[in-house]
Amino acid sequence: MRSPWIKTFTKLTLSIGLTAIATQASALTIKIGHFGNPNTPFDDGVKIFAQKVDQLSHGDIKVVDFPSGQLGNESQEIAALRGGLQEMLITSSSNLTRYSKPLQVLDLPFLFANDEQTDKVLLGPTGDKLLTGLNGSGLKGLTFWDNGFRDLSNSKHPITKLSDFKGLSFRVIGQPVYIDTFKALGANPVPMPFPEVYSALETKTVSGQDNPLLTVRDVKFYEVQKYLTHSRHAYSAMIVLAGKPFWSRLTDAQKEIVQKAAREAGIEQRKIMRDAVEKAENMLKKHMEVADDFAPGERAKIAKAVQPVINKMLTDETRPFYKEIKADLAK
Repeated sequence: MRSPWIKTFTKLTLSIGLTAIATQASALTIKIGHFGNPNTPFDDGVKIFAQKVDQLSHGDIKVVDFPSGQLGNESQEIAALRGGLQEMLITSSSNLTRYSKPLQVLDLPFLFANDEQTDKVLLGPTGDKLLTGLNGSGLKGLTFWDNGFRDLSNSKHPITKLSDFKGLSFRVIGQPVYIDTFKALGANPVPMPFPEVYSALETKTVSGQDNPLLTVRDVKFYEVQKYLTHSRHAYSAMIVLAGKPFWSRLTDAQKEIVQKAAREAGIEQRKIMRDAVEKAENMLKKHMEVADDFAPGERAKIAKAVQPVINKMLTDETRPFYKEIKADLAK
């Protein structure tokens, strides 16, 4: 015969177990996709975001990380967000210009000179206005994360001045701003899907390419490219997105938690990214001839050469943001 104490203990244990199961089942789950591989600055940032959400919600909200495009390509994941099948995504601002034209301004060449300028603009009121432009698209922009600057590599000769671009062919993203920029510099732009780039560089189908330094390192472009210029000619802004169907289901308190966690994780992600870029540059210097910048006075000449591209891209929708960014940077 069981003692009353054992019966009481059994009931209490069962009660606690059922409560734990019910709490776990009722926890809100957020699936977040991105295209960084595991243990890269993006994935590290998502892990920090997940930890912050867990802490701020006291375990009531769980974030599940899906790196390396596991949930689909950019178009598929954006559609899943808008349709309510996926909760969150981190993707390039360039992938979102069809939903908000003002975001095109971030793709303009030589818009920013350094990391401090990107932080000043994108983490301030102007950045908030750019994110607000996604309202009405089925997407909610939470904050900007960092993918660093795009730099130049090629197999022919060092690029330190404007005339060095002449005669070179560069693989570029198939968007007008990138094509027009390299034409303005005197080079031959060749739009090409990213998976084809290494082979094209290896066979000399194109002379060079432009990508962040982490990409140059991780894809091993240094094996087929000799010269690297830390040109910082274009900035790669990443946006942390929530689908509007998911966002509308959250309480005000839950929205505040997710928003706060995304911003705070973004600050740490930027530090992780910049440390990784510095390490990548040091590694690449062992394999490539690296120019830390253009020759003195040449950056101004190069920026002047691409000004017609900027003028062409500015519209009634983008011009106010361009002027606002310039005003921010002039302060």
